[in-house]
Amino acid sequence: MTLSDDAEQRRHWLRAAQRGDRQAFERLLAPLLPRLYSLAFHLTQHRDDAADVVQDSAVKAWRAIGGFREDAEFSTWLLRIVRNTVLDDVKRASRRHEEPTETLPEAGVHVTEPRAEREELAAVMGGYVMELSEKLREPLILYDLEGYTYEQIAAVLDLNLGTVKSRLNRARLALRERIIAAPERLEGYMPEALAAAAGREG
Repeated sequence: MTLSDDAEQRRHWLRAAQRGDRQAFERLLAPLLPRLYSLAFHLTQHRDDAADVVQDSAVKAWRAIGGFREDAEFSTWLLRIVRNTVLDDVKRASRRHEEPTETLPEAGVHVTEPRAEREELAAVMGGYVMELSEKLREPLILYDLEGYTYEQIAAVLDLNLGTVKSRLNRARLALRERIIAAPERLEGYMPEALAAAAGREG
């Protein structure tokens, strides 16, 4: 099947889903589930919460599919639903005054095995990212961790490109400041941490 045939097939499934065909909707959704879960996990930092977010988002998307007007990519529309579902969950938890659950993986201070070292560095860096404000954290996650383009991020967050780039730069500066201010949290990992804070190339 060529790319054009594949796109035509997706359009066919979309039309069918909008007419109430649940199987067509599931065919559209299935290849996107790993991306949706990855974003949900990076935003929640909890596997079970991420799975719940994806399930809730799928239900919301099915209920709203009739109103999808293709002013954005279907995948972008779904990512926006995932992001908004996470925000809604955070707001509900805040209203109930729930304490956030600690979800970062545990790691020893003196670990020499390479995989464990990477996991320890990722855990500490993940903690720094989650300390950022929401408006700085989201573009950083979408760009550096999820690999989306500026244009895709602008669509998901409903921002213009200049704002996306500005917030991404501010997020990286904030990460760098945190790393330099508390070097003891990254003993032995400073070069790697600073490189991670610099992010991927555009």
